[in-house]
Amino acid sequence: MIRVPRVLPAVLVALAVTAGAVSAQQPATPPAPQRLVWINSQAVLSATPGRAAAESLFAREMTGYRAEVQRLQAAFDSGVAEYNRAAPAMTPAARTAREEQLRQMQARNQARAQELDQTAQTREAELTAPIMQRVNAVIEGVRAEFNYAFVFDVAAQGNPIVTADRQFDITQLVIQRLQAAGDPPPSPAPGTAPRDSAAVRPPAQPTGLRLRPRP
Repeated sequence: MIRVPRVLPAVLVALAVTAGAVSAQQPATPPAPQRLVWINSQAVLSATPGRAAAESLFAREMTGYRAEVQRLQAAFDSGVAEYNRAAPAMTPAARTAREEQLRQMQARNQARAQELDQTAQTREAELTAPIMQRVNAVIEGVRAEFNYAFVFDVAAQGNPIVTADRQFDITQLVIQRLQAAGDPPPSPAPGTAPRDSAAVRPPAQPTGLRLRPRP
């Protein structure tokens, strides 16, 4: 499952401070109070068009990676079992040589598993970045349209907000804007991840493409 994003540090999506023009002939007037609103980014991402399709595509592509890791692990387990059966009849030199072969095999398997894990993370970023960019664009558009000063994320990890007035919840407004925009463009092909510098980000989740460490 695409990490949803797993999404926002407990800070803000955007900040805009506006000031009224002050006439030289008139005393300055106090600025209008800045408005603070909030969203639930997990709810937003769950309802974002294209997210389910991206998750499905990611799951299909990861099937081959996981199968390869399972084959590597099965081959290593088989080699260990064979060694345990034959070890009593082997000479000390033969046992030492076979153990070294198994250690090298384990090292190669772990290196390959790490390589596949990195590939999976890269691919996840490729599929997630366009969705994150669309979400951030809509949030910023709503913030600018209604002149909000801060947009907080109550679903962010480490979020210090204990409770909030629901009249300042703009989650559904953001969802409506996203859904009104329709489906996103097709998911990018592998190796074409767009740069994502936006504030809303998917949360980290392990892909599971790792070999179990052996003593």
